Amino acid sequence: MSDATRAPEPSSGPDGGADAADSVGGAVHRDRKTPQPGEQSEPAMDMHPTDDEARIRGVIVQTRADVGDKSEERIADVLRQRFAEVGLDLGDDRIRALAAEVAGG
Repeated sequence: MSDATRAPEPSSGPDGGADAADSVGGAVHRDRKTPQPGEQSEPAMDMHPTDDEARIRGVIVQTRADVGDKSEERIADVLRQRFAEVGLDLGDDRIRALAAEVAGG
């Protein structure tokens, strides 16, 4: 292949690799513009509203996968922490019942 037909070697990137300016296709923006009213400028969280029971079931499934083989007391501690993280305030009786459910399989 002659030098005239070969693509130039990028040299300004790390370890001689491609620089952002060498990219074709994807946009790389270093400057940030001010969002306009009504414009989404951050990731949309909670795209689909979830009711409390669905959140509880999700926490149960994840807790079972993470600590389902631990003692009921340890499971209850994890459940308390996770429910607090998602903004659910469940009573101790409910948490203990859910811990028993997780431990029972």
